[in-house]
Amino acid sequence: MKYGHKINTQIHGYDEKGRGYGQIEILPGEMRKVVTPFTAQGDEVVAVFAKREYGLKICKLDEIVKPSPDRIETTCPHAGTCGGCLWQHIRYEAQLKEKERGVRELFDDLGLKEAVRPIIPAKKILGYRNRMDFCVGWNGEVGLKEYGTWNKYVDVQECQLLKSGVKDILQTVRELMKQFDLQPWDAKFHKGDVRYIVIRDGQNTNQRMVTIVVSDASRISKEARVWLVERLTTHPNPLITSLLLGELTKPTDLSLAESFEVLVGNPWLEESVNGITYRIHPNSFFQTNSQMAAVLQDEVISKIEGSKTLLDLYCGLGFFGIAAAKKQKIEVFGYELDEEAIKLAAENSAQNGVEDKCRFESGKAEDLSWKEIKADTVIVDPPRSGLHPRVIKALSEMRPNKLIYVSCNYHRLKDELPAFVQNYQVESIQPIDLFPQTPHVEVVVTLRSLLRQEGVGGS
Repeated sequence: MKYGHKINTQIHGYDEKGRGYGQIEILPGEMRKVVTPFTAQGDEVVAVFAKREYGLKICKLDEIVKPSPDRIETTCPHAGTCGGCLWQHIRYEAQLKEKERGVRELFDDLGLKEAVRPIIPAKKILGYRNRMDFCVGWNGEVGLKEYGTWNKYVDVQECQLLKSGVKDILQTVRELMKQFDLQPWDAKFHKGDVRYIVIRDGQNTNQRMVTIVVSDASRISKEARVWLVERLTTHPNPLITSLLLGELTKPTDLSLAESFEVLVGNPWLEESVNGITYRIHPNSFFQTNSQMAAVLQDEVISKIEGSKTLLDLYCGLGFFGIAAAKKQKIEVFGYELDEEAIKLAAENSAQNGVEDKCRFESGKAEDLSWKEIKADTVIVDPPRSGLHPRVIKALSEMRPNKLIYVSCNYHRLKDELPAFVQNYQVESIQPIDLFPQTPHVEVVVTLRSLLRQEGVGGS
């Protein structure tokens, strides 16, 4: 098959990245899997062969010959192109069904299918995100990257995943570059001025923090800064509560600045979840769906009832630990690599009146400085890459009474669970939809030590 070759195929299902797949006959009697993003199960399509990826043939959708019953009209003009929403064209009920099926099927391989509970649906399917990172393309585009690419950009006018006002903020940045002769960042040749626009919302506090990430802050004149502040604070209603200028001198294509200058407001954002207020640093991780973060927090905290000491690994700015100290009245030890997040965790515990119950320290989880803590419950909420092998080994040796694993990548979780199930019983696997319009799903696994159940040790 040559690049640009057109094929007719029916979409039979979705791969682990959420892309529709079908089959074509390569040779008589020999079928080959082909993957086409932005398709729905049941679609009959014409697709164009675009590239190979790890042995798969990846196609681009050319024509929908017969739409799936699960296909709906999208409301976003960028749907089907940008990488923000892979599933906006699929009915939400079908999204949920596919997410739950994927979780059940994957854990069935471990004999845990019966432990999987029905997925908890999102309360909102649009306008739910509290953070979006908009990139600046080499040709002056301000928006998001095209799906599946690193150097093609979509000039976004509005993003329906965030609250209103995005259009005006992005347009202000376009005008800023034009007005003050600032160059868009070129990720290939590592040159230019303006790199990212990070918008963070306190959906329950009505705060909005915008960070303009540039390669050299000295290139942004005083006049440009004054102009930017005036446009974002008076147009026609204030669009922001905080404005930061972030500097990232490294060529790495990231939105995380190395230093910040506050132009308006505070150097942090506040968000409230379940009556607990958190200060969030511009670089710090926070669950991106505030409404469903409350559901996730309730699910996790309900599992630690009766515990006396909690070890919160990858604790961030104290999202689970502070809630545990406040609601379950237990002693909390939190560990996190991000030093700024740890500082805010301490501030957040004081702000919420539980500083006497919480201790937060910065360090790599794999350094095992937490290993000697006698905790009867451990929460782990690692990044998508999962747990370090040394962390898995240490937890298996510690055998706390309960282990609660919060995962944003259940495919990785499935690979790690076998190391635990020889010493733990999996009580429940709870999928929660924090990411509507995408294939991603949050999963909470609750494990109880078999030794504790048999009476060895105690909580």
